[in-house]
Amino acid sequence: MIQFAAALAQGGGGDCGGTITSVIRDRHQAKAAYRLLDSEHVTHDAVVAGHGAAVLEATAAPGDYLLIEDTTAIAYPSLKQTKGLGPIGEDFTRGLWAHQTLVVKMDWAGDRQELLGLLGQKVWARPVDRPGERPPSTGPGKESGHARQSREDRESQRWMKTLEQAGGPMTDTTWTYVADRESDIYELFLDAWLHGWSYVIRASHARALAGVEGGDGLLCAAAQAPVKGAIDVTRGDGDSTLRLQVRAATMTLRGPKRPSSDGIPEGKLPDHTLNVVHALRTDGPADGEAACWILLTDLPVDTLAQCQRVLAIYRRRWLVEELHKALKTGLKVEESQLSDARRLGVLIGVLSVVAVFLLQHKLAARSDPKSPLTDGHADGSTLAVLRKVDPPDGPPTRRWYWLAIAKLGGFQSRPSDGDPGWLTLWRGWQTLMILVRGYELAIKT
Repeated sequence: MIQFAAALAQGGGGDCGGTITSVIRDRHQAKAAYRLLDSEHVTHDAVVAGHGAAVLEATAAPGDYLLIEDTTAIAYPSLKQTKGLGPIGEDFTRGLWAHQTLVVKMDWAGDRQELLGLLGQKVWARPVDRPGERPPSTGPGKESGHARQSREDRESQRWMKTLEQAGGPMTDTTWTYVADRESDIYELFLDAWLHGWSYVIRASHARALAGVEGGDGLLCAAAQAPVKGAIDVTRGDGDSTLRLQVRAATMTLRGPKRPSSDGIPEGKLPDHTLNVVHALRTDGPADGEAACWILLTDLPVDTLAQCQRVLAIYRRRWLVEELHKALKTGLKVEESQLSDARRLGVLIGVLSVVAVFLLQHKLAARSDPKSPLTDGHADGSTLAVLRKVDPPDGPPTRRWYWLAIAKLGGFQSRPSDGDPGWLTLWRGWQTLMILVRGYELAIKT
């Protein structure tokens, strides 16, 4: 398995796709890779377990950690004969779902972040047909809310499973769970309190407030919360800013009723008190769509600076989106032609770890561009090849290393080009690996 993962990480060079035969060019090695995937002992959970354990061990060191969760659909519309795929959209596209927990260690004082890797990942297919024992749906393709909450296999359980299995933060460490609207799940707030995690989650539901009958609930109250001030935040392109008016308040949510499940009788969940940050863009065009973030958290929000920290934490969620881009656009995981979902799951697990490796180097080049390379960043052969193809102006730095790889993939590195994309970076990395193998063969002869 280690050799298989290393072969995928090195790639086949050039503009190769996401199939095994395009990445592993040697016929005998490719055949061995297929035999490996045929083994029933080689599962997705098995291939990601070691990586997840290493990430969990790293979180034992004192520090501030963000645990960023998100789900992405991996589409295989052309694999008509592949077994075990399920629907991923309303257009009946077939594929798999991948849910991951990405861990980032933050240095707020130095405004730096270190990507540690995936604490956990789950891959599954949705059933094509709803099991017959489920109650009728409330509309075309939709299941009633009561029926969905009664099921033990509901997908929302995945949002809490990885963190529950990991336990909680060690002494002198903090864990902050970060997620988008899909994680606005009442039980998650209670679990976070129980295990000692903090959380920053974008609100999705107009939840009822305790002691308040009727009205629009949490979302309306957030828009009327006391104003803490205004801040400027940098847009994703890094070249412009947004002006946000920030409101914040403490609210108590009314515990919802839940049907019986897992031996727990039907009843009302306890009320839960949390803080809400409402950030509204104020510098957009009058006829444009308003940008608004409503964030739920247990972190303090009494001052503008505290609210700004909450917003800064949520904005790190883009890192998991970058991971998805590396996996799909760079590593082309959706181009695989494997014949069943189990083998695709193994491939997704391995390539996700490779995507983490690539994203780690990209973030290092951004956050510490002038930092010198060390043995942990590049081995001697890789550095020797890059020095030949793109000589640095001075001592090799992380930024030079990353751009030199991108240039091998066709990046022009003009002042107006911005940062290289994932496809260019992956092409460059694969080309570099071929050059490194040639270099190592030459010095051995």
